[in-house]
Amino acid sequence: MSSFSTPDPRSAAGGDLARSRMDDPARLLTLIGETVNTGTAREVLWLSLSMLPRPLAEPHHLRLAGDALAPLEAADRMRKFGLPNDDQIVVWRGAANELVAQCEALVRHLFADEPTLLPEPDRLVQRFRLPVDAARMREKIARSVPPEPDEPSALSVAAALTLATLAALEDNLASANVARFARRRDICMCNDDGSFGPAWETRILSSRELAETLKPDHDLRADPWLFRRLTRSLDRRMLALLSAPEELRSAGPFGINLTIGSILAPDFLRFDEALPGRLRGHVVIGLDPADVMTDPAGFGFARDFARARHYRLLLRGLSPAGFALLPRGRSGIDLVQLRWSQAWADTEMALDDPSTIVVSGADTVAALDWGRARGVRLFQGRVVSPATRRNTGHRL
Repeated sequence: MSSFSTPDPRSAAGGDLARSRMDDPARLLTLIGETVNTGTAREVLWLSLSMLPRPLAEPHHLRLAGDALAPLEAADRMRKFGLPNDDQIVVWRGAANELVAQCEALVRHLFADEPTLLPEPDRLVQRFRLPVDAARMREKIARSVPPEPDEPSALSVAAALTLATLAALEDNLASANVARFARRRDICMCNDDGSFGPAWETRILSSRELAETLKPDHDLRADPWLFRRLTRSLDRRMLALLSAPEELRSAGPFGINLTIGSILAPDFLRFDEALPGRLRGHVVIGLDPADVMTDPAGFGFARDFARARHYRLLLRGLSPAGFALLPRGRSGIDLVQLRWSQAWADTEMALDDPSTIVVSGADTVAALDWGRARGVRLFQGRVVSPATRRNTGHRL
């Protein structure tokens, strides 16, 4: 079988394929960045298998479509990428019109028995040229990656928490295996050559998935004060998970979102004691702006303690209005996370120190371009980190 063969995703080898397809978007984005920065010309054939209707998108169809790209194996500097939505891309150097024609003929032959179901040929098989088509390719890559988990807007449940249901939920949390709700989100650094590399990863407990599992008929966020109390319970469980020796032994730089009260609690002291010396100065604590504003005295104490222990502090999820309220000097805050929306594109607000800004929600090229035009180098989102992590149910 050709080296282009696509394993059945339901087979054992399919697990390797799935992992590859979550890594390939990042590798393809890096290649695109290299061609843009160096002006190196590359030819691209994009097979949009995500457009196939269900009857033509069975695993054997995808495998045969991968085989149809085999002629391009002979092209100069050939590289092949598979995306999470099943699209397949081949990049090479120089002219290879005859090889491309062979591939297109094989694809047409593969689906010849179902012409009425097949998308238009010029949409199913597309040609691009780098670096001219870099922006169009980045947009397609961003659309190929599944959305990040735990989007608050996705939470649609009915009843609000009461003190009684909160107490029952906290009892369940005390004995539940919360590791299965643990998720990671990459914060990526834009390098000088246009590629992206990991800066740190934020570790969270997915409140949305937790609610769907433990309290599917309740909206955990409906009462802000009860949700803040629940958040402290989640903080305790997360700190306990992170304090385990097997977690910290191989951990790289990471971030954790905490309430001010959690920083001053015994659970954080145990975590701080377990933290290896090599991670001092490499752990980012994310704070909610509302938490800071409602307890300025507690924030001042927690800030001084955290900075004395060499933690970096990040104020997360700011809108343009929230960013405008930041005091000059930021009162000891090291990093500010801006939640991307069109409102940022519509404002003329200057970023006083772009090196301390993180643009989150960078799921489109527009968000990336907006930040880079202002000197921002730290991003979180699908455009810069398509390798969405999947929880294993064991380790964070």
